[in-house]
Amino acid sequence: MGRRLCVKDNNHPNHIAIEAIKPVEKDGKLVCRVCGADLITRPDDQDEEAIDKRHNIYYDESTGTMAAVLYFKQAGGPAVISVDGSKSIGEVTEEIMAAL
Repeated sequence: MGRRLCVKDNNHPNHIAIEAIKPVEKDGKLVCRVCGADLITRPDDQDEEAIDKRHNIYYDESTGTMAAVLYFKQAGGPAVISVDGSKSIGEVTEEIMAAL
């Protein structure tokens, strides 16, 4: 529910509860931490049922995103790595680069 979307570039992650990607305050309002553009929220990001549905799809090991992850882990092709995304951006980058 804390995700904020950059109106200039939707690829700039901003989240009010995650220190590493918190928006910055400028002139009394929160703006994109990367480019300073305005931020908006998606209506379904403010709907707990919609968020629960997304999480359920992600973690479903039969038909959801995790089913694809498990498939590639078992297929023996390119390695699937896991990283702790709660760390700082620098730490996550180092962890990914070390695993590659």
